[in-house]
Amino acid sequence: MDTRLKSLVLKHIGKAAHKYWRAVACDIIAVCQGIKPGFLYDYGAVSSHSLAALTLDVFQTISHEQSKGGKKCDMCVITLEQDVMLVNIEALYRRLEEQEHCMESSTSNIIDVSENLKSPQILSFSSPHGIKLKQELHRFCAQCKQLLSKRNVDVKVAEVELPETENFNLTTIFGLLIGYPVFYWYQGGAEAANCLDMVPLTVYEIVCDVRNNFSDSQSQTSKTYDGFQTSTKHCDGSKAESLPSKDDYLLKSGHAVYSFSIPECVSDHCTERIHSWFHNLQDGVTKTLIINLQMSQKTVNLPSVAL
Repeated sequence: MDTRLKSLVLKHIGKAAHKYWRAVACDIIAVCQGIKPGFLYDYGAVSSHSLAALTLDVFQTISHEQSKGGKKCDMCVITLEQDVMLVNIEALYRRLEEQEHCMESSTSNIIDVSENLKSPQILSFSSPHGIKLKQELHRFCAQCKQLLSKRNVDVKVAEVELPETENFNLTTIFGLLIGYPVFYWYQGGAEAANCLDMVPLTVYEIVCDVRNNFSDSQSQTSKTYDGFQTSTKHCDGSKAESLPSKDDYLLKSGHAVYSFSIPECVSDHCTERIHSWFHNLQDGVTKTLIINLQMSQKTVNLPSVAL
């Protein structure tokens, strides 16, 4: 399947995607299979039409491999100002509803990193800024649902343009749409600064291996993957049937499906939410091309942080 996916990426994106075609294919697969609600295309310039056409071809390729046939391609390409994002409509609806529920609960998942703060802090939805942001996010979630419901259903991968967001920054919007368990907000527009410079940050990275096909059962894949044997021998010394190598099984090893950070100073508030979110991710990868989902974390301290 990897040869087919490579040709599709190069066909729709162009030769500039030659070095990262595997990453592009893996990100699209992760969204198609609902592992993440959205994927912000940040590998270079791409048109919404090209990403939509590529997504449809990738979806049809993996659906054929899965031998289920007839499965609906419920995907959409969203443009927001100059950015292009692929979303899984069903997964995004769930994500928007989860955020609306979160905003009505007492636990916030948004970190205020406004420049005027001495240090980052959890944004309380009962504070003046929190109340205003909650109202704006409720409107945004409703607007997203409305636009998606009015998409052209005759097109298998629809294209929707979201209006510009004047009242809050794109960092917040992308954190929501990509599906991060916690994400940043700060006062001001796109050019506003933040208070993250020289602040210790915990960077979480969720990596996975992406299988090359569905032909092998999960148990067989796991068994072979552990040792990546290429052949075995019977007890009499005769050579047994060769087993596929790691490269035969995997489209990409160690693909970063999520990467985000939180300031260490708010880790007590965020850690339980992040681990619960990760466990839900693990539960969702059965019967998909995604295997060996793992979460790692490291601490960084940067002189300047751009969001």
